[in-house]
Amino acid sequence: MAERSKTSDILSIYVPSFFIFLGMSIISPILPIYAKSFDVSFALASMAISMYAIGRLILDFPVGIIADNFGRRPLMIVGTLLMAVTAYLNATADNFWLFLFYRFLQGAGSAMWMTARTVLLADILKPEERGRVMSYFQSFMLIGSAAGPTIGGVVAEAWGITAPFYFYALTGFVSLVLTYVWVREPEFTRHSEHKGLGFPMDVVKRILVNRSFLMASIATFTSFFLMTGIRSTILPLYASDVVGLNTTEIGTVITCATIVNLFLTIPIGYALDLKGRKPVIVASIAVSGLACLTFPFASSFILLCLAALILGVGTSGAQQAPLAMATDATIHEPHGISMGIYRFFGDIGFVFGPVVLGLVADASGLATPFYVMAGIMLFNAALIFLFAEETLVRKKPRGEAGP
Repeated sequence: MAERSKTSDILSIYVPSFFIFLGMSIISPILPIYAKSFDVSFALASMAISMYAIGRLILDFPVGIIADNFGRRPLMIVGTLLMAVTAYLNATADNFWLFLFYRFLQGAGSAMWMTARTVLLADILKPEERGRVMSYFQSFMLIGSAAGPTIGGVVAEAWGITAPFYFYALTGFVSLVLTYVWVREPEFTRHSEHKGLGFPMDVVKRILVNRSFLMASIATFTSFFLMTGIRSTILPLYASDVVGLNTTEIGTVITCATIVNLFLTIPIGYALDLKGRKPVIVASIAVSGLACLTFPFASSFILLCLAALILGVGTSGAQQAPLAMATDATIHEPHGISMGIYRFFGDIGFVFGPVVLGLVADASGLATPFYVMAGIMLFNAALIFLFAEETLVRKKPRGEAGP
């Protein structure tokens, strides 16, 4: 593989990610409204999100195996193309069930792109730079995610409720072009010894008994569980039904957490490479858990914003830190399989977070899910503190004798 440069990193890793996440978030303000326009119930309308998540969950592990057999670049190209095409088809669907089918395919395309992209990062990044580069990657995604909802709302207001889907298709096409032109397959993956489309049970068992990988995977499960269950589902409902905020105020509360993520992601990336993976993961998850405890006591817009800021501090390291540890821990394993398993854990949390915490809210009220989530996060932080091993191997200063 040709020597990497900052320019190639920006054009092949960062910018395509920005456009993908910009497109994903452009449709976020109108997705449930568009689904409801097919004259279905609220429960069915929520399937617009669930079908996308199911498409990701089902494909994560198979895509990892395919990546080890056929390469990372083809999957990234096909996944990006599938997301762009189905974004266009979403706008043209003439019935709800066809729309859901396109959303499922879009989730499958997202699994291809995200898993292959994660595998590529595992391939090309050196351990001593992994935290920093992943933080840049995360920052570009956050910028796209933060800008998208505002753009989507303006676009829908100006050109109609289907217009954001066409813009999503356009951002997907831009990402496709950049991926096709700039992404190169790592040379060593073309001659990988881990080829074969059968189920690699021996490799899977070896990866799953790797204690640090397992702890990192559980961390990403709880992180996604928190993000979709609390931040995307329970928090808006709590802010509306209990505190009495309007939609603009609710959006501002969520934006507070996103802005903190954006500002802290790069410093946390440097901390990962300087201080290690384990302390960052433990601190991130513990602060996220403590933040959850503050929400039931937030009875006003200002207090909810402050609670969201604390949550943003915690979640800023809750994604790239476990990924760095999982990558380190399986550096000698086939990256497609290991990253496929890792993403599968995360997407289980993505799918079940809203469902489980929604059931808790139905049974005990909207404050209870925050306490439940806090308990889960703090328990997870204790698990990692007790059982995970630090995976960052620091280079010794030149001339220092070995043990």
